[in-house]
Parts: sequence; structure tokens; C-alpha cells
Amino acid sequence: MALHLRVAVRKAIVDLRREISKRSSALSSLRNELAKYEKVHGFLNGRSTPVRIKANSKGKSRRKPTDWNAVLKRLPGSFAFGNVTNLAKTNSSNYAHRVLAKWVKQRKVKRVERGKYQKL
Repeated sequence: MALHLRVAVRKAIVDLRREISKRSSALSSLRNELAKYEKVHGFLNGRSTPVRIKANSKGKSRRKPTDWNAVLKRLPGSFAFGNVTNLAKTNSSNYAHRVLAKWVKQRKVKRVERGKYQKL
């Protein structure tokens, strides 16, 4: 009896994963179609760039600003540039470079070599 239940649950899981995959691919194709129509709408309205009509943004939260002092505290004694971007969870390497330059100027860290730093 328990064996049949396990098989049934496993089959249900596989079926649900297939259905999710189908619907997510359908959703991505709908998003692509929406982007095309928005682009055409922008051209028809005389704009060179497409107009993006926002949906209701209830429930969406903005990313909180990075606490760079907390990032500095969590870094090890000697670290690489990649450690900073990973701890800060940022994709902007330019901004991380500017923060590192500021830390060097404030004598919080010392540049050992290219891409390698040491806390003071």
C-alpha cells in the first residue's frame, strides 16, 4: 500500500514539474510578444524608444541600499575585489571600485596589489 502511495506521489511531482515548465515557457513567449507590441506602440506614438507600461506594483519591494560598513566588517583580513562584490550582492563593479578607493583614502584598507586588499 505504501509503495503505491510513493509511486503516485512521485508521478504527481513529475506531472507538476512538466506543467510548470510548459506554463513558464508560455509566459516567456507572452512577455516577448508584449515587448514587441510595446515597441510598435512607441514607434506609432512618435517615440524612438518603446513605452513601458507598468503593471500594478503592489507587493514588489525595492532593494535596500547596501550597508558598506557591514560589508567591511564581514570581510577577512586580506581579500580580493570579488569578495567585496559577493558580500555586497551588487552587480555594479564600478560602484564597488569607488567604495574601495574611498576606503583606501580613509585608510580603512590598504591595496596590496591589483585586485588584492588588506584591512587595516
